Amino acid sequence: MKKRVLALLLASIMLLSLGLTGCSNSATSDSAAETTEPATETNEPVAEPAQEPVEISFWHGYTPEKTEVLDEMIVEYEAANPNVKIEARFVASGEEMLQKVQAALLSGEEPDMLWGYPTWTGVLASSGKLLNLGDAMDPEWKADLPEGILNAGEFEGTIYSVPIEAGTLYLIYNKDMFAEAGIENPPTTWDELYEDAKMLTKGEQYGVWLPIEPNERTSWTWETFLWQNKGELLNADGTNIGFNTPEGLEALEFYTSLVKDGYSPTAIGQDPFVDQQAAMIYGTQGAAKAYITKYEMNVGVAMLPGKETQATALGSNHYFMFKSDDAVEKATLGFMKWMTTGDNHAEWAIRTGYLPVSESARTSERYQTYGEENPYMTEAAKALTFGQARPPIEEYPKLSNAISSTIEKIVYGEMTAEEGMAKIQKEADSIFK
Repeated sequence: MKKRVLALLLASIMLLSLGLTGCSNSATSDSAAETTEPATETNEPVAEPAQEPVEISFWHGYTPEKTEVLDEMIVEYEAANPNVKIEARFVASGEEMLQKVQAALLSGEEPDMLWGYPTWTGVLASSGKLLNLGDAMDPEWKADLPEGILNAGEFEGTIYSVPIEAGTLYLIYNKDMFAEAGIENPPTTWDELYEDAKMLTKGEQYGVWLPIEPNERTSWTWETFLWQNKGELLNADGTNIGFNTPEGLEALEFYTSLVKDGYSPTAIGQDPFVDQQAAMIYGTQGAAKAYITKYEMNVGVAMLPGKETQATALGSNHYFMFKSDDAVEKATLGFMKWMTTGDNHAEWAIRTGYLPVSESARTSERYQTYGEENPYMTEAAKALTFGQARPPIEEYPKLSNAISSTIEKIVYGEMTAEEGMAKIQKEADSIFK
């Protein structure tokens, strides 16, 4: 009996002990939860899931040599910005690229970023998918780009593209021919240009070469004369030509007179300057580089001769951006700015042979050193200050053809300059209707 009572007593004590132990463990767990949760937040933060890089699709039309430079710079950019991945690829060159982009816009497969010509701006803007870069760019970036180059990408008051490369026309002359003719300095005015061209013309050698074929090169060159005489290509609201004026007619007469009077050739070889058929040529920095480095010619360069003002024709290639989500747009803007400013852009310009579009690139130590070794590039860069761009309107290609085809007819005596201007006006009325 005593043994049974003792057993019951021991069992009761064990149950009581287990109950107390259970309460004790529960209290300990609650206490641990209260003290370790804050510790996890402050001392052992939970790692965020790895984010995929923002991908940018980029279409361009660069040659293999330039593509190699681009790819190297993209690798550098991605290393500094691991959150961005740029898929750059060659798609087409020239107008074929525009056709491919238009097809992509219709199917909704357009790239995030596009390299192309500012004359495409009106066509691309009509899609409604171009981003307004004028609003997206920061003020510092805008101020770094010459107004003339930036405005090349403007359409109906909105800037839709950013320049990445520039080229401009300036005077390239044969120093040996100048010395032989007793001319010490290149011409700075129309009158001097005419007199020097006359002095330099002898036998099969002409004083200056001006293009007269019915193509864009002819129109582009003639437009410099129009702007130098304070003429305007379009009227104030861009609805027709603005050069059916005394200033425009004088530019047309002077340009064609150099050819009609026999100081500029009508029949030429592949390159009249290399073939020494012309002592002066209106050319780009790329042409000057070839004459100096490839053909080892004794060449000088200078600003184009002016009249009422100083002006030259500006050519540029631009970046466009199509609308996307915020992350892609932000990443694309960052890459565009990196490529068009400072030392990065100076490197791009030097390695590709283009002129730098931004002041920060032109004044960088990298480009200043390069300019000292290649003064013909520095002179061309100065000309950008006086550069004027062709209007980025849909009608421009047809207008350009009307101008160049008329110039050809005038120099061959098929019509006078006055009749030529009337012809251009009639065609313009049809183009802008």
